[in-house]
Amino acid sequence: MKRLFHILLIFCIAFCTHCKNRDELNVMDKEGLGLYWHHEANVERGRHLLMSFINVNASTDKADYKFEYQIQGRVIDVRLVEKISKGKCQVFPGPNGDQCQSWGNIYIPETALSEGTYKFRLQTGKAIVTADLIVGHDQYELKVPANSYFTNNIPVVYAIPRNIVFGSVLYKGDANEPLARALIDDLMKAGLKPAVIPTHPYSYLAENNQTHLSNTFWEPDNHLINLVFSWEGDFKKVVEICKKHFELSKKQIGIGLWNSDYMEQITADPNGGVNAFTR
Repeated sequence: MKRLFHILLIFCIAFCTHCKNRDELNVMDKEGLGLYWHHEANVERGRHLLMSFINVNASTDKADYKFEYQIQGRVIDVRLVEKISKGKCQVFPGPNGDQCQSWGNIYIPETALSEGTYKFRLQTGKAIVTADLIVGHDQYELKVPANSYFTNNIPVVYAIPRNIVFGSVLYKGDANEPLARALIDDLMKAGLKPAVIPTHPYSYLAENNQTHLSNTFWEPDNHLINLVFSWEGDFKKVVEICKKHFELSKKQIGIGLWNSDYMEQITADPNGGVNAFTR
């Protein structure tokens, strides 16, 4: 009889703990979740979708949410598996005061998704919301039905096409324009070709910077030339050319170029130096 009592006691403790854990994960029906998302790239993960699930309403308590996802066929299951308490929010001046928001991220590789429609199921605790994720050639659309748990105010995000090198070269005064043009010519001699990309609100490339060789001027005598190239070669070659022309110009030009595959970058600041980040 005593053994049976011990077994029942252990079962009750485990059951209550399980219920408590499930209750802690019910963040959608308790606080509501909103979505921030975009397409991005970096050296560690390559090209991917970043999805951040954020509390709609701020709270005085901060938590980190740990989400996991699984793709099976045309179904994407996203599930909150852990809520990690971070204590009370820091207090800042302003309307939020001692309140802050909690969130958690997932990263879905571009290569894990093919064109077409997926069922996108988000679950936290007992609450489940099913949406449609439509994957296009260079865009992603998430259609969330009306519900009281989960909202998405960014219905469509766009991916910069692959194999694009983009950015700008900056100079002061008309006398330094030949220095900027020499850099552009050298890049083209190396095999970079002017590119035309679809006009979309990309995360890292503003719409007014998407036209190759378009110019921007601001007082007193500053000039910027936008660059949008197609390039399938090693980005280190681009870095070498930029470094060479930055030194040849005696730091009279500024350079900022990125690639769309891994967001490798080269920046050269006339008031500073050269910074390069490559694989």
